[in-house]
Amino acid sequence: MSGASEKAYVSIRNRLLGGEFPAGSRLSESELSESCGVSRTPVREALRRLAQEYFVRIEPNRGAFVIDWSRDDIMDMFEMRSMMEGLTARKAAERASMAQIDLMKAIIKRIDDVAEGGGPEMRDSFLTLNRQFHDTIFEASGSPKLTEIISRFVEQAVIVRTAAQYSAYDIVRSNQQHKELLSAIEKRNGMLAEIIMRSHILTAGERYHNNYMPNEA
Repeated sequence: MSGASEKAYVSIRNRLLGGEFPAGSRLSESELSESCGVSRTPVREALRRLAQEYFVRIEPNRGAFVIDWSRDDIMDMFEMRSMMEGLTARKAAERASMAQIDLMKAIIKRIDDVAEGGGPEMRDSFLTLNRQFHDTIFEASGSPKLTEIISRFVEQAVIVRTAAQYSAYDIVRSNQQHKELLSAIEKRNGMLAEIIMRSHILTAGERYHNNYMPNEA
């Protein structure tokens, strides 16, 4: 991918993750070209890559559209994530270095501080730190290919949508699971780490169900 294509990819992806484009909306190549400061060719290359990562879908003769996941698709995604991230947690318990464990401890402490401080930046700060925590576990698992596959699910805008309603209490509860997970990793208990991680992801799925499917709860 050229430098211009990479620039367009990063810009469009960040806007998608930020929820700037509504689900199902058409992405204008001309608008993206202007906003990214590149020609249409790099934009098309970036959109093809984003389609491979399930951010957008490309329809012949119509263009690119933001993927609109069905509710069943999203719940299936959480279930798949729970299985794959559970596996990374088990491997992390077997392979994590002390430096990686110390980093997880530091991130957990920062999440506690964010929840205690509250304020308008709380949600965004939590999202950033939560991602750093999970990324550290992915790295500690020592499984690049597994991490690459998981990232195609983790980096969907669904993460922003499920965290959008998080209160300080919800963040504390989520971070408590992080603490339990770290404890299992420190004890090198891979089976327990896997169970805790699977529960952690499925809890996020339940939150999505309750927040976005109230009539079906």
